[in-house]
Amino acid sequence: MSRTPADYAWLPDHQLHVAATLAHVDQTLDRVIRMVHDYTAQEPLTLRNVVDGDHMHAVVVAIAPLPEAIPRLVADALTQLRAALEHAVYAEVEHLLPRPLTAQESRSLEMPASTSPSDFESWLTHKHRRGLTPLQPNAPLAQRIRALQPFQRQTPDQHPLKILVEYTNLAKHRRPAVAAARLGAVYPDTPNAELAVPQPLERRPQPGSGRPLHINDIIATGPRDRYIPFSIMTTVSLQRPHTDVWNIAVKELEFLEDWVRTTAIPIIITGTRDVAPLPPQLDISAGHDDLRSELPNAGTASAAERGGQRLQAAVARAGLAEMLVPLLGSGMSETISDWLSTMTDDAVRERVDHLAQARHSPHEALQATQGLLAEVHAYKARRHESDGG
Repeated sequence: MSRTPADYAWLPDHQLHVAATLAHVDQTLDRVIRMVHDYTAQEPLTLRNVVDGDHMHAVVVAIAPLPEAIPRLVADALTQLRAALEHAVYAEVEHLLPRPLTAQESRSLEMPASTSPSDFESWLTHKHRRGLTPLQPNAPLAQRIRALQPFQRQTPDQHPLKILVEYTNLAKHRRPAVAAARLGAVYPDTPNAELAVPQPLERRPQPGSGRPLHINDIIATGPRDRYIPFSIMTTVSLQRPHTDVWNIAVKELEFLEDWVRTTAIPIIITGTRDVAPLPPQLDISAGHDDLRSELPNAGTASAAERGGQRLQAAVARAGLAEMLVPLLGSGMSETISDWLSTMTDDAVRERVDHLAQARHSPHEALQATQGLLAEVHAYKARRHESDGG
């Protein structure tokens, strides 16, 4: 759906800066997600088969180290997300106050993360804030900030603001985000009840708190005299500093980015989240005379959404190659791979979707398959012609 400047009329000029900060966060998250996908795609676990009586264990003997850039970029992105909130609160108070802020008042402005109503009241009545009319208990801005506080949830530790503050306090005072490889899933390539997946990594008091992978972990067990091919999904996870729970990094970052961009910022500024969310893909690599005019043309897919689309396309490419090589012969595998690499992610997903839709009819499925074969042959002919063949 096309957008117009009117869709972003809710964002006043004194808050335009937040759109640029969120764009910077999105670019940083895009780097993180690409690194995570590259890491997991390299199959970071090295396994060894260990005989144990009548059984064979698949044991971890090496784990590829995570790039050091990942936890640092995560810390950078989350710090900027928190900064977006802090800057929005400061800009709103500064705009609403009918006088200049004093130096002490300026230093006292922040986005609180109160886990109890009494803590929030203490924040409002701090000696350097109680004289600010926008932060009087019944003032609209104070009520908006109150609505975003962790104590509004039954479990404050799981509130996105509390989580964000804990991550950024860790990064500021102690270390970057704590990230590690964890076991996502182990499953036989074809259904086989003889493959057992031990559960010691998953014995945990609550979902997400299982420990990272370690050397000598057993990740699968099968009969000693039977070969059972299986697949492993490795994830990169972040540990929440205040609860020690581990969560898949991409999901955790998506959760926090989405809350700040689509809920917290709109509520601070307007009192509601029922507005057009700010677009994450605003280009801030070049200067703009009018940043507002760039908003309607900015991409609306977040870094996490784009990462998911790239992953889907990678799976689609592998699936198409797996289907086409037997039909065209192994001698065409390089041509098929080259042809697939020339297509955009959208084009690859489009062809897979077309095949899926054609499955209900043998005739349509045959036509769709023949169309793909014809595309490969046409690509080969064009390449042969361009090579001077």
